[in-house]
Amino acid sequence: MKIKIILLSLFLAIFYSCSSSKVTSTTPINKSEISSISTITNKAPYNPKPGMEKLPNNNKTMHFLVFGDSKGSDYLQDVLKISDQLNPQFCITTADFVNKGAGENGEKEYRDLDENSGWFFRKYPTWPTLGNHEVYDVKYKIDYESGVKNFGDFFGLKDPYYSFTYGNAKFIALDWIKVSESEERLKWLEKELKEAQGKHIFIFKHRPYYTVGSKSYKDVEGKSTVATKLFTKYKVTAVFSGHDHLYYRTYRDDVHYVISSGAGASIYKLKREGDAISGDAYYGREVENKNKFRFHPSIGEDISFDKAMYFVISVKVNRKKITLEMIDTNGKSWDKFTFKSDI
Repeated sequence: MKIKIILLSLFLAIFYSCSSSKVTSTTPINKSEISSISTITNKAPYNPKPGMEKLPNNNKTMHFLVFGDSKGSDYLQDVLKISDQLNPQFCITTADFVNKGAGENGEKEYRDLDENSGWFFRKYPTWPTLGNHEVYDVKYKIDYESGVKNFGDFFGLKDPYYSFTYGNAKFIALDWIKVSESEERLKWLEKELKEAQGKHIFIFKHRPYYTVGSKSYKDVEGKSTVATKLFTKYKVTAVFSGHDHLYYRTYRDDVHYVISSGAGASIYKLKREGDAISGDAYYGREVENKNKFRFHPSIGEDISFDKAMYFVISVKVNRKKITLEMIDTNGKSWDKFTFKSDI
């Protein structure tokens, strides 16, 4: 009888261990799940976790890149080539790698992404986020369920918002739905932030909180929100986003906010340039002349030019020191900023 009880207990322990949706390791991922084969590509999904597990878990230094918003553009290949030359340990993204990611059309666009960019996703662990174009159907209408399904199938992730840790940092990915409009997301976010105290905290998502671009105030408020208040309260190191196709670096309420949205999609106009504050750096299309572009440094004179540039953000962490650098596809550095994180 005792032997039967012991065997039953062992069986149940193994069963529940295998049934858990949580994956933990030296690079733990919360709210995620790995699928063995993508039904879209008929190959292993581009889940970044296996690649992360091969990295040395160094608590002192790391190097990662941030980029997003290509929407099927050929310029993405230029961005990936310079990213390859920069040789990061891993990448985080700001979404919109497809244009209409839901439904059968979305499956086709993900197959194109696989064919053209899969080499990079296999070489460097690349953490995705869910933007509005990931959930658009062929008529540019929101089909969230189908968009999330295709996104999850391609990247091997169960949920579009999740977190992972590496070294002395926690990374939190938020999806397209605003935290202020979802009690579930708000509670989850605060829980993740509480658990991350004592580490660098990097948020990455699609929709920004501040911009100098073309998005409306309904879309991008440009003021303190329930989410930004949490970021300040829990001493978030930096928030990376996309959506408004340009570059923008600003410092609001003790948090660094960066838009890295130059992975190939058309660059947007600087319609909200008046929202910039002292010390900001940004780049975008001129409002009065669509064929002119301008970079505004935090210090010094503006630089104007006639051709759009595409770029990545390099982030290097050395203990408490964080260095952000905007680098275009020719390898030119446009903005470099170093600060100390309060951890």
